[in-house]
Amino acid sequence: MLGNVVGLTLGFTLGLVIRNSPGAIVGYFVIALVPPTVFGLMAGLQGWFKDLQPWVDLNYAQGALFNGTMGGVEWAHLAVTGLLWLVLPIAAGVRMVLRAEIT
Repeated sequence: MLGNVVGLTLGFTLGLVIRNSPGAIVGYFVIALVPPTVFGLMAGLQGWFKDLQPWVDLNYAQGALFNGTMGGVEWAHLAVTGLLWLVLPIAAGVRMVLRAEIT
């Protein structure tokens, strides 16, 4: 259930930041497909990135959540990637909405 909430929150985050429904839908599919592919290639080609991938790749961090094998380190990975991919963009989106002019 938590994995689905994270996905829903990511969609909300994109809607808040982009403020355009079609753009947010496209952005969701781009974020779901492009970064995991790029991060997977980088982890396969660069040894130093293999240790960094769980800390920056949201889909990789959610893998243990969907498999049901969450330990302390996996929760830390999910917390850090959640901060990077969810909390920081939500804060930026709320700031943009609060500073926007009402027309």
